[in-house]
Amino acid sequence: KHNRLNKSQVQQRQGDADRAIKKEKKNNKTSDSKAVPAHHHHHEHQHPQHHQHQHRHPSHQKSKGEDGKGGGEYYYYHGGVKSSAIDDNVSGCPFLRQRKWPKPTITKSVPLATRGFTHVRSEGTALLLQDIGGGDRIRRVCTRFYEKAFQDQVLKTFMFEDDSAAHHGKRLADWIIEKMGGEGDPWSDSGRLGLRQVSHSKAWYSEKREPRKRGRRFKVDDCRIWMRLMFWAARDEGLAHHKPFFTWYVDFIKHFIRVYERTAPPYAEESAQWSASQENIAKYIKDGRVMKEVIIDFDTQRDPYNDPYYFFDNAFDKE
Repeated sequence: KHNRLNKSQVQQRQGDADRAIKKEKKNNKTSDSKAVPAHHHHHEHQHPQHHQHQHRHPSHQKSKGEDGKGGGEYYYYHGGVKSSAIDDNVSGCPFLRQRKWPKPTITKSVPLATRGFTHVRSEGTALLLQDIGGGDRIRRVCTRFYEKAFQDQVLKTFMFEDDSAAHHGKRLADWIIEKMGGEGDPWSDSGRLGLRQVSHSKAWYSEKREPRKRGRRFKVDDCRIWMRLMFWAARDEGLAHHKPFFTWYVDFIKHFIRVYERTAPPYAEESAQWSASQENIAKYIKDGRVMKEVIIDFDTQRDPYNDPYYFFDNAFDKE
């Protein structure tokens, strides 16, 4: 039976965090702890040459001040990298609304909770979800991901539905939120429980794929591209600087990516760091949103139907 926080417990925890933030702000008299200087946000669609200079990411703006545990530095985050998918859909999708996210209070790592090979929810991940601002923050991340995936030359061929990045993002985010716990069961309550494998099968057989590739499961290069864009989206939302969350998130993605390709998990850390380099992003965009260094020649990849691990891996997709 999963560990879950009920509504009153979540509200109490959030209230404690809010009160701690207010108390800290009251005690902190330094002016630079209350705001971040205005900063021009560079959109990822700019010409690649604009990225040659190492611009500081908007979420890198630091404010000096007491962190409640004897000093240090913390980040105030105001908006993140511009996203047209968020801006264009916020009126119809209120979960995308920008708000002033709470200052993180969790400073220690939160382990990925599993029983055997199966992921389970825990009190720690439910609190972690609240510490980043709740499920809507995940929905913003996943909307950013699909904005990128729809433009990627490999991932876009798997897309068999034409609704927006916001709708795609909400579906993926609801699944992640349910896995973290603390906000109910948005994925199950939507009626999509058990349909993840069905959706992925449709992606494998998408008519947008080359005829010779249709029916083939996600391979290691597909998984690496997917992970890089997922972590890039979280970084654009400012969550790479919430170290306990980002560390847990890498472990979470690593755990589930093995469902689709057993050789993909070791690439999770590299995938998470890839977007920390503006040079990597600039090269990717200049190359027409193709990760040339990742893509493996089709003829050298294992055929999933002859792969002895195919049915072994497929069993885990029921998580």
